[in-house]
Parts: sequence; structure tokens; C-alpha cells
Amino acid sequence: MFFANEEPFVLNIEEKTMLELYELCGADRELLFSPYCWRVRLALAHKGLDFHSHPMRFGEKQLIAFSGQKLVPVLVDDGQAVHDSVAIFAHLDARYPQRPLLGEGAAAERARLVERLSFHALRMPLLKLLLLRVYQVCAEQDRDYFRSSREQAFGMRLEDFVDPPGGEQQLRQALAPLEAWLGDKPYLEGDAAGACDYLVAGMLFWAWCLGVQPWAEESAVGAWFTRIRQAYERDHGPIKRASF
Repeated sequence: MFFANEEPFVLNIEEKTMLELYELCGADRELLFSPYCWRVRLALAHKGLDFHSHPMRFGEKQLIAFSGQKLVPVLVDDGQAVHDSVAIFAHLDARYPQRPLLGEGAAAERARLVERLSFHALRMPLLKLLLLRVYQVCAEQDRDYFRSSREQAFGMRLEDFVDPPGGEQQLRQALAPLEAWLGDKPYLEGDAAGACDYLVAGMLFWAWCLGVQPWAEESAVGAWFTRIRQAYERDHGPIKRASF
């Protein structure tokens, strides 16, 4: 882990001998809120794989320069850098076949479909809920970059883009099919959690870690998310959550 008084550095990729996960953090290095990084954390936990975490701020992209990427997650496994959460799932299945994530054939294609659907259905409502919160948890030196890059992308000020009531309503509508699907089963994939569960749950960890839970605890989605979160915490300890 990098501390405030340390100079950021890039590890020599050829010297790596264990799984290394580069993931997004805020000013607090223990506050990990990226939905895509949470997908990978859940996948690693599913397979029982230990890893070393490298939390990095928005302004520390040089830490993953060795990978040719500007975005996290980046997983380094025995000198090989893999990016994109679904590609990382596939890599983990190939290298560590115990407890498959994606599976093969139709199962793998279903997981990829769920990833695309969850991205398009959940991302915009969550952005309307969370964008200012992300700005607030950013390190001071990263805030100008975060604001300018997002305002350029969305064509308006952050304060004009966010719409928590509207985002919450849209998110509940987007979660309605999941609520119906989970009505008679504990996980999206049936009796046990799998790739589809982690791909969707990662998006909701984004909200939960930033102090927002726009789903009812007693709902089917709420119970499902709690099962996944508590299973992770049993093995890895409490998850840091932002307070505002």
C-alpha cells in the first residue's frame, strides 16, 4: 500500500511473483469504490486467491503505465498484466480452474451479456447518485482533474449533472427485473454466486462504499447484496465505507 509520505513508483513487472491488483481509491487509501475493481475483488475471493492491493488515486496513472492502460482494474499475474473485469475473469478461469467464474459456451456468453446490460442499465442512474460523492472523496490534488474531465464528458457542471432523486428512481426501475429474478433464488446464478452475481454486485458496491443504498434491505435485491457482502467480509474483514 502507498502512504501519503511516499513517492509513487512502478514495480518492475518482471519481478512480480504473486497476484497484484491495481485499483482505485480516494484520498483515503482504504476507501475502494470502483465498481469494476470490486468485480475483480469478488472474483478473486470466489476462487480463494490471495492478492496484493495497490490502491491508486485518479492522479496516479503512472503506477499502471507498465500495463499500457490508463484505467483500473489491472491485475498482474506472474508478469502478465490483464485489464478489463471480464477479461480478468477469463484469465482467472484459465490460470486457476477451481470454482469457474465464466464457465464455457452459453454460460460464458450469458455472463458477458449480463455485464453489458448491467453497465448500460445501472451506470447512468448511479452516476446521477454518486458523481459528487466521488468528487468529495477524491484527494485534494485530484479534484481539478476529476471535475474538468467529467464536466467535459457530460457537457455540464457536476452540480447540474447530479440528480439523486432522479437517479434513485431510475436505479430502482433498472433493478426491478433483478428483484423479480431473485424472488425465488438466493443468487442470480441459482444456489451459489457466480460471475453474473459479481458483475452486477460490483456496480452496487460503488454505491454502498460511497454511503448510498437506494434499495430496501428487506427486498430480494437487498438480501442478495447483503449475502454477497457478508460472505466477502467473513473472509476479508470489514469493507471501508464513506461517511458524509
